[in-house]
Amino acid sequence: MFLYFAYGSNMSGRQMTERCPDHERLGIAVLKDHALCVPRTSPIRNCGVAGLAVTPGAEVWGVVYRLHDEDLAALDRREGYDPAKPHHENRYNRQTIRVLMDGRDVECLTYFARPEPGEHVPSANYLATMIEGAVENDLPAEYVATLRLIPSL
Repeated sequence: MFLYFAYGSNMSGRQMTERCPDHERLGIAVLKDHALCVPRTSPIRNCGVAGLAVTPGAEVWGVVYRLHDEDLAALDRREGYDPAKPHHENRYNRQTIRVLMDGRDVECLTYFARPEPGEHVPSANYLATMIEGAVENDLPAEYVATLRLIPSL
């Protein structure tokens, strides 16, 4: 088993139930010194998708889940990550990060989107799934408000 920090559409319990049926939601957390960005277009969704950018002083809120090993393989496939491939060939690359959850420093896995040139815009549906997850998990209202300001198609 392992901990996973979701900051994009995987914050949605509905979506996580589809992808990782045995997931266990542990709570919300914040990743310090990172900002939410939209650095690439998903070939599956045909729209811009969420990523993380190292940004001193910024914060990204998300959800921490406890997942089983078979969930990791399912997430790797969905996120376009193959540990046998070079980083530049993956859509997302899995990394270990440290988040703050309930005042504790917690080690989690998450996915960093590999940036692509150009401008990338999420679809209204993708953004709605992110916001749905943020609201259902009671992320801070100010953070949810910033998600609502992201332009969409």
